[in-house]
Formats: sequence, C-alpha cells, structure tokens
Amino acid sequence: MTIKTFYFRLLKHPLGALYGTLLGGIAFFAAVPMFVPGMWDAALVDLVMAGILIALMLKNFIFTFRRPAVFPEKCTAWGMLLCANLLALIPAHDFPGSLSTAFVFTLLICAFVLYFSGRSMAAYSAIPAVWCCVFMPYHEEFMLLLSFPLRLSATVLSAGILKICGIGVVYSGTTLSLPGVEIAITDACSGINQLDAFLLIAFIAIQMLHKKILWKILHFAFIIPAIIIGNSLRIVLTVFLYHLLGETVLQGGWHIALGYVQIIFAFAIFLVIGKIFSEFFS
Repeated sequence: MTIKTFYFRLLKHPLGALYGTLLGGIAFFAAVPMFVPGMWDAALVDLVMAGILIALMLKNFIFTFRRPAVFPEKCTAWGMLLCANLLALIPAHDFPGSLSTAFVFTLLICAFVLYFSGRSMAAYSAIPAVWCCVFMPYHEEFMLLLSFPLRLSATVLSAGILKICGIGVVYSGTTLSLPGVEIAITDACSGINQLDAFLLIAFIAIQMLHKKILWKILHFAFIIPAIIIGNSLRIVLTVFLYHLLGETVLQGGWHIALGYVQIIFAFAIFLVIGKIFSEFFS
C-alpha cells in the first residue's frame, strides 16, 4: 500500500486521523524541551519512534473491522475516566510522583478511543499513548533510572567472565579493580546513551522478523539483556586490550571505538535471539 492510498483511506476515518493527530501533537511538544545540545539526537529518535507507533496504530485502524462500542466497553471507558480523575487528585511533585499526570493523559486517550472505537482500537492505541504521554516527557528521568542497573549488571557479568579467563579482578559497585588500574563503568559506558537508537532499530527489526505479536513481545523483551551482554563483552575486550596496549585503550579514539563495538555486540546478540525464535518457535 502506497502512502497516497494510506492517506486517502485515513481521510475516510476521521476518528483515526484525530487519534493520530492528538498523539503526534503530544509527542512533538514532549520532544521540544529535548532539542538542546547533547539531547537533540535523542529527541529525533523519540519522534521517529512515536511516528512509527502512530503509523502502525492507524494502519490497524484502517484495516481492522470496526464496530460501535458495546455497553460493557462504554462502562469500562467511564471507569477509566474515573481512574484518571482519581489519579489527577494525587499531588504531583518530582519524579516518579509526577508520573501520575502522565498516566492521566494516557488513560484519557485510551478511554476516548475505547468509547468511540471499541476495545480492539483501544488496545492498538495503548502503546503509542504510553510512549508519547509517559516515556517521552520523562525521557531523561527514565534513562537515569535505568543507568545504574545496567552498569551494575554489566560490571558483575564482565567480572565473572574475566575470572573464568584467569584474570584477577575485584569489583565494587560499578568499578572493576585490576592490578595497577581501576576501571569505572560510568553512565556514558552503561549503554544508556545508545538505548534510544537501539530501541528504534530493534523495533524495526522485530517488525521485519516476526508476524505473531507474542514473538514480537518476547523478542523485544531481550533488548535490555542484549545491551548488558554487549556492554560486558566490551568491558572484557577493553581489559584484554589494556594488557596488550596499556592505558591508551581507556581514552580517546580507542574508547569511542569500543563504544561502537558494544552496539555491534548487542545488536548481533539481539538478531541471533530473533533468529532462534524464527527458526525453532514459529
């Protein structure tokens, strides 16, 4: 189906266009504060991801048989509105307490779609609504929340691999202590800066690899483990290169290059997992 055909079919379904416009507007205004030096790339990735999710929602809206919402669905929609009102009464201070406001908007949108378009379309709109209303406005907070667990997991796993390889290493928190040097796994080394782009690439790969929603969800769940394993392999490789070349691998071009190696490792692991799903479980 061409973009032109998609556009004309969408014009015949004004409610779908309204849902897409509403979510697109929320995504745009959520991304505006991120258009600052050092974060504009994350803003673009988030906007592209929002666009893909909204397009998939509209595609399902156009091709899915729709029927008017029945009475139980309308009652559920009113119940969601009630929950939204109760959430709105919760005092919103700093993160994560302020998330209540984001979930209010998410519930309002899903309730609106459920009431006018039924449960099938409400289900398709849930993920775009959460991305646009919850994740994007609190992008930096979620990244910081994930950073330490990612760093700690990679530190523990890499220390275990190094011990198996016969290298004496002790870890404390997110720091590896080797003879003559300590390697600190910082936020920049955790893989968190590449998480946005990795999510986008992985989501596109999943759409191409799998047809069943269950396999898409299970494969997508392996994103974080793939990043942790990829980062652990990068740390192990860094230690081996340190023994061969010295401290030069801990700074400058070597450090940047090893960061890209981490992405390659993580994506390769992610694709292998997807191939296993395709070959043995499809």
